Amino acid sequence: AKAKAKADCKKSISENKNCTMIKRAFLAATAVVAASCATDAATTIAVMEFGKGGTVRRTTSAMTPSSVSGVASFWLAMHAPNHRLQYAGMTVVPDLFNKADSGVIVGLMGSGLDLASMPTVSSIVQEEGKGVIGHMEIKGERGAALLKKAPSKASLTENLSSIQVQDGAQAFKVNVDGSNAANVDAQVDALVKSLKKQAESSGKTVVLHLVVEEEKGAARRRALARRLNEDEEGDKENEGEEGENGEEGEGQNAYYGYGYYNDYGEWVTPYKTIFQIQYFNIVLWTSIGLVVILGYSTYLMIYMPLMADTLLFGESAKMMGE
Repeated sequence: AKAKAKADCKKSISENKNCTMIKRAFLAATAVVAASCATDAATTIAVMEFGKGGTVRRTTSAMTPSSVSGVASFWLAMHAPNHRLQYAGMTVVPDLFNKADSGVIVGLMGSGLDLASMPTVSSIVQEEGKGVIGHMEIKGERGAALLKKAPSKASLTENLSSIQVQDGAQAFKVNVDGSNAANVDAQVDALVKSLKKQAESSGKTVVLHLVVEEEKGAARRRALARRLNEDEEGDKENEGEEGENGEEGEGQNAYYGYGYYNDYGEWVTPYKTIFQIQYFNIVLWTSIGLVVILGYSTYLMIYMPLMADTLLFGESAKMMGE
């Protein structure tokens, strides 16, 4: 019976790997189709901090999707005086005690904005670290809605000297097409270096909000490529766990073998990890215990014995006699 169970377990693992390979092939085919078809665009907001720092915090939330009103609430909480309200569940939040001295909002939008030809902008909107605190993403071309009051400039070259560390926030947008994409990418790199130098020399904190409106198809191709990389990394981790833990690793493989990705790129599966099971039981029995204690305490209070207060009655009789 034990040998049969092992054989069934190995067969299940083999089927899981086959399902993973089929899923990877399906995603690759979808990426090819997306490359040849027009799909929905996306607007990414990267938040960078220079200088003294400590004014922007990265939360534990892994969900980058947001909205125009959500990003606007973050900007108001970040730079507007006496404004603390911000939408919940966002990846970046302003510090409660420290406020940025200056803020710069730069919008890159246009029909020819493809991150494949802009390595500097691509690294800023895709990776955290090196001054990048976090990212927010809005479905569709929403750069114009975010920066509808910002002046439109032909390029960053004529404005680079005018961007100085000052109180408050300033914003402008730049139109990008296939002919000036490389030049705009170089100017963004120069802008980042200039703001970093000014912040360090003045001892202040400068926050740069880079709004990038990708062309149709580019955002979907990048998301599918990132998903394929995550699948490959997950497969390598599962294989390592199988080698180290033996049958225990084989049992855990089922958690990653069956499921699907939702609209936010999160892995959804009907199986539960041991942490999720433990957390559920702790919350469940703690809640039941508190409800029982509350009910018993209420019962004791309702049916408590009532005794006459002799002192109170004595004083009342004395007052009546007088």
